[in-house]
Amino acid sequence: MKKQICHKILISVSILVLSGCGFLEEEDSKTTDNVSYTNTLDQSLGGNQGDINDYFYNFDNDVDASFFRYNPNLMANYQSYSDYYSLFGEDPTRMSYRTFPDYLLSATKEDEEEFTRRYPIDSLTVIDSVVYDSIEMISTPFKNLELLQWNLDAEPSLQRYKLVSSDWIVADTTLFYNDTFNVTAYRAILNTPFIDSGMVFVDSSEWTDTNYVFISDDQLRFTNAFQFNKKQLSNDSLVFRINTDCNDNGQWDVAESILEDYNGNGVFEVLFEYSDNNNNGEYDSGDDAIQDYNNDGVISVAYEFVDRGNGIWDPHEPYFDLDSSGTYDLNEPYQDRNCNGKWDDHESYVDVDGSGSYSLGDDFTDSGNRMYDIEEEYTPKDINGDGEPDKMLYIIGDKPNNLIVDWVDPDYPQVLLELGLGEGITSRWGEQFENIIEEVDFTDIKQQYVEDVDSLVTLFTREKVGHVINNVSSPDDYYITKSEWSKTTGGETERFYNYHIFHNPNHLNQISYPSYFLPIGFYFSPNEIENGFWSKKNLESQVLYYTSNGLLRDGEMIDTAYYDTTDIAIYFIEKSYEVESSAVTVPAGNRSSLDVPAKDTTFTENECFKITMVTTMTMVGSGVDFGQKTISWLVKNKGLAKSEIYIRWTEHPFDSDLTPNNNNLDSQNQAWVGLNRIELTSVNMQSENNAFRRLTNPVKAIELRDIGDHPDFNFDPFYVSNQVGIQTLDLRELSE
Repeated sequence: MKKQICHKILISVSILVLSGCGFLEEEDSKTTDNVSYTNTLDQSLGGNQGDINDYFYNFDNDVDASFFRYNPNLMANYQSYSDYYSLFGEDPTRMSYRTFPDYLLSATKEDEEEFTRRYPIDSLTVIDSVVYDSIEMISTPFKNLELLQWNLDAEPSLQRYKLVSSDWIVADTTLFYNDTFNVTAYRAILNTPFIDSGMVFVDSSEWTDTNYVFISDDQLRFTNAFQFNKKQLSNDSLVFRINTDCNDNGQWDVAESILEDYNGNGVFEVLFEYSDNNNNGEYDSGDDAIQDYNNDGVISVAYEFVDRGNGIWDPHEPYFDLDSSGTYDLNEPYQDRNCNGKWDDHESYVDVDGSGSYSLGDDFTDSGNRMYDIEEEYTPKDINGDGEPDKMLYIIGDKPNNLIVDWVDPDYPQVLLELGLGEGITSRWGEQFENIIEEVDFTDIKQQYVEDVDSLVTLFTREKVGHVINNVSSPDDYYITKSEWSKTTGGETERFYNYHIFHNPNHLNQISYPSYFLPIGFYFSPNEIENGFWSKKNLESQVLYYTSNGLLRDGEMIDTAYYDTTDIAIYFIEKSYEVESSAVTVPAGNRSSLDVPAKDTTFTENECFKITMVTTMTMVGSGVDFGQKTISWLVKNKGLAKSEIYIRWTEHPFDSDLTPNNNNLDSQNQAWVGLNRIELTSVNMQSENNAFRRLTNPVKAIELRDIGDHPDFNFDPFYVSNQVGIQTLDLRELSE
């Protein structure tokens, strides 16, 4: 939404400026500035004057002009064409400018029925078209288990087996098939939905196609079976087992018998009747008695339950002797066979036969695990195939932290920190486990559905150039022109182009997409510029050159200002416009060949107007300014002879050294940076061809089948851009 502030001669207004910058006013402060805006359109000036159609372009003529185009780098280093040519011995980049070919249409809401009517194209219609297609099917990725490896680097309580796996294994295949369906083609000027208001421009030299695919209700089904050899953990899952045989007798047991809850805490446990101050495991002098819980007259240990043994002598729990000391250390992994969470040494015995080790027949102390054992949990599994589940004394956990021990030699059980493919073990009770990591044949069946195309309809429509919503004039008042240029970087040449739409309601107006900067501003690098500006979605008409009854006049001055409220921010826009008679020199003289430099041609002040336009865009709230200055020279019967564009950002108000590009400060302490300059080198105008036709009455028509062979078409669509006159503004050129 725009709010016009002034449109009269010498009007004074009060402006409230909100700023968020440190060197500007505080946000909650208010300042009032008396600003005078000048407008001489209704005044008699008395100087040189001329018809705008004679000095810019007469849109009833066929115009073909050529310009030298200077990017910011060339503009900063070469003040004239001769400076550039004397160093490089060649011309700068050329930009061509011409009237758009005679294939243009425009449409309003009233034209919807005519412009969207579809006509069949018999030459492109095919019945039972056979399309060869394919589908790629991919198996489910998996990894092979290569090794089980105990992680000794972790804390003892967190140690477990690491599953060492291969890289991802995946297979794919391509299935080929034929799809048969009807292909139908239509043409129309525009596609639906149509515009609701305003006017749309259509380039009738361009065709765009839209495909409508109609799908059958039944999809095509494809299946494929992928075959693999897969290495995996066997079904025994030993490393995930949690031992529940807590008296280590190899059979299932009920809960231990309860004696008495001596301390009445509801927990059956082993009670120490003394404080073992010297940590020798016996009550002696120096220890403090606590209580004789079982009233047996002896201060020792009181059991609240029958601590059941297993009836056989138990060796020490197997462990991995990291330091080869021959004794267990707390940081060494062990197999906890009695569920008490600590390492246990062998049961004490009397070496009756003097063998130096336990032998069958030696007396021993059948110890329990010094903790109350409930009924042992188990995993039901039919081992012998009799239909009755057996009680397997383990449950499956979620961590592979069951240390594997091979008891094939009961006197010397071996702790296995690594297990590879095909390795097996024997348990303490003689149970055999083979192929802890096994290799199996694996079939991965995949299926995929594909849409079955029933028919294909292609609609060919004209290219939409732009949509004007506000302040719409008659369609035949709009004119479209085109500029083209190229850039060569690293030996590769890239072509650029742009369309320029003009109309002449009271002044010479240009239709474009208004562009604005995003917070916070100050964009100079390419990445910042690309993300730092945005454009409106619809075309808008703005004055390019002010005229008084169609005349350019020496001394014309117009100042305008308005607030532009957008979805992103509110911008305060100030524009100044000034016309003066001024001579200009451009390299437009005749040259015998391109091997010699172009000669300078000077147009005097009697036949040339210099027009200076300055736009300042201030974001309300932040106070950041973006300035754009365009200086153009218009020559009678030649059109635009020269044009320069400069930009600036907010300058530091106190210290010019803190202003970016401060080497370009002008008398008003504004740092303008050159962005683009074009200089006329040749122009040809022919009125008898009348090539600039009204948009609703295109001179020529072309059949669809011939459009690819027509020499006038470059197939260039209209795109959103920032432009002034016939110049395209691309701030990313600042880095070139």
